[in-house]
Amino acid sequence: MYQTIAKRGAVSILTATLTLSAGLAGAEEQSFPPPPTADATAADLLIARPGGLVATVLGSAVFVVGLPFTLLNGSTGQAAQKLVVEPAQYTFTRPLGQDM
Repeated sequence: MYQTIAKRGAVSILTATLTLSAGLAGAEEQSFPPPPTADATAADLLIARPGGLVATVLGSAVFVVGLPFTLLNGSTGQAAQKLVVEPAQYTFTRPLGQDM
């Protein structure tokens, strides 16, 4: 009886090890984006970030104007996400020189 349990335990451990090692092998093959160039960083700093800030401010204004309508049809969260949150994340949280 103990031999059967031991064999099943060994098979379970072997199966788990092979399953996890296959996932780790795939993780090694992931490539990271190359570091941004000086041109991309400068363009991001001088053009994309100010544009994102303008988009965030304008999106916030459009959201406030459209708020009564989005409250009526229940799409306030979706409107906030598209008009305010996404431009703000693009402007303030992404790494400098990297596009989303």
